[in-house]
Amino acid sequence: MAYFHTFARGLVALLPTTALALVLDLLPAGPAQAAGANDSGLLVYSTEGNRLRRYDVDTIGAGLVEDILIERASQDADNGRDSNGVICPIPDGSGRFVLGEDTGQTAIPAGWGVFSAAGVQEGKLTATYQTSGAEPFGCVFDEQARLFTTDVGSQAIGSSNGQLILWFAPYDVFPGAPGTYPNDSVSDNFCKIAADIGTAGQPVIDDQGRVYVSSSGSLSVLRFSPPFPTGPDAAGGCGATDAQGSPLADSVQREVFLAPDGLSTYSGIALAPNGNLYIATNLTGTIAEYTTDGQLVRKILDPGDFNGLPIATGNPQSLAVAPNGSIYYADLDLQGTLPDVGPGPNGKVRRITFDENGQPQPPQIVRENLAFPDGVAILPGNLEPRNEWPTYAGTYDRTFYNGHEQIITNDNVHLLERA
Repeated sequence: MAYFHTFARGLVALLPTTALALVLDLLPAGPAQAAGANDSGLLVYSTEGNRLRRYDVDTIGAGLVEDILIERASQDADNGRDSNGVICPIPDGSGRFVLGEDTGQTAIPAGWGVFSAAGVQEGKLTATYQTSGAEPFGCVFDEQARLFTTDVGSQAIGSSNGQLILWFAPYDVFPGAPGTYPNDSVSDNFCKIAADIGTAGQPVIDDQGRVYVSSSGSLSVLRFSPPFPTGPDAAGGCGATDAQGSPLADSVQREVFLAPDGLSTYSGIALAPNGNLYIATNLTGTIAEYTTDGQLVRKILDPGDFNGLPIATGNPQSLAVAPNGSIYYADLDLQGTLPDVGPGPNGKVRRITFDENGQPQPPQIVRENLAFPDGVAILPGNLEPRNEWPTYAGTYDRTFYNGHEQIITNDNVHLLERA
């Protein structure tokens, strides 16, 4: 479930030369998930309407191929899960991932589900929260494969009960005694880094290991710097406790990275290919690039001065960057007049590409008619049917494709690695 609709009320209040002729026999592509020769091998993962959807990148704008990897629980009582928020691949090469999962709350506490590449739940990470109907939203792994997550907390401007939580492996476990899940137990492998964030949003980590968290409730972006606790107890630097009696970091280096600036309801954050940060504001519909010193570099998405809703280019809630540098964003399609603002009926996933000079192009709609789209990610995969042929040394757009022969030179031999 997207977490925007209530905080607007408080806002008013406040990517030697030789030539050889190589004759190849064309063979079928093989497994359904094997990428063809002109296939990027990438999928857009998108949470919306308490389900997880996938879109094949290579079919965007040309007959979109998509599926639902995880259906919501009300539609699939056996395997469905109410999933939402940011999607984070576990950095172990398994294809598993983490995302917000709150099936059956409040009887079963909300948390972060751990899923196989096939969408089968293998674990659940459950913390304690300071609000009822908790909204587990953001996640990000650091270089040590430690997991940081955000719990939204209250959605009101001026609130301060969102949380940044650090988790310790293993992640593919369920809370409580073995074999008893689903239950109302809380996990024992976490440490809260902060429990007073105003509407905690998407987190991201830079090359120095610093964690940035958007805070729309305080109209700011926060930054937390290492060292971080090494375990969920006093020996690991997590000997304090919060109001719920849960483990809290003894100390933390924290600062305001971006201070309030008008209607700066900061939301999505992602790393740019050059190490800078892309940061979005959902109410005013902007995406901007900043250095890690907090200096504005340029606007990537700029609808102009805010004159109310709706905004033609949408309202980015979370961001993801593809290997080629394209930016994808979950668009909430905000509607209404302040303070009565909320997600509209036509949520979308959009993509911003860049031209040969690095200039952003107008956003393209990947998929529309979505309900509360709040998370987006780019992960390996392929949904296209098995009707492609692997061709060696051909380019992705097959500009010199020949069904019987390819000419391999020093200029294109590297493409063999993709075949």
